[in-house]
Amino acid sequence: MEIGVDIVDLDRIETLYAQYGIKFLQRFLTEEEIVLCLAKPQVIASIAGRFAAKEAIVKAFGTGFSNQMHWKSFAILNDERGRPYVSPADHQSSAHQSIKISISHDRHSAVAMAILDEPTSA
Repeated sequence: MEIGVDIVDLDRIETLYAQYGIKFLQRFLTEEEIVLCLAKPQVIASIAGRFAAKEAIVKAFGTGFSNQMHWKSFAILNDERGRPYVSPADHQSSAHQSIKISISHDRHSAVAMAILDEPTSA
């Protein structure tokens, strides 16, 4: 099992979003994630939470972002109860790995934790 955590300042995300708009989001979010974030009551917190979750995931993998692991290798979506989950966007990044995430935010920051279970055999 591996663990990754990240924290993001909401003001930083708000400034970048105000400056670059949708192009900023398209750099690190899938189209489905963008739609989800823009539909949330707290848009900036939702964007920041997904940003932090993706950072936490690559920290847990120990790879950082690279040619094999990029921002859109996976999407942070929500189940019917609103709980976040990781959906692999390509079939390489985490096909045989269970990834659990938790995201939280307050007025100033968003934080996320990712836990990778042991790989399952194919």
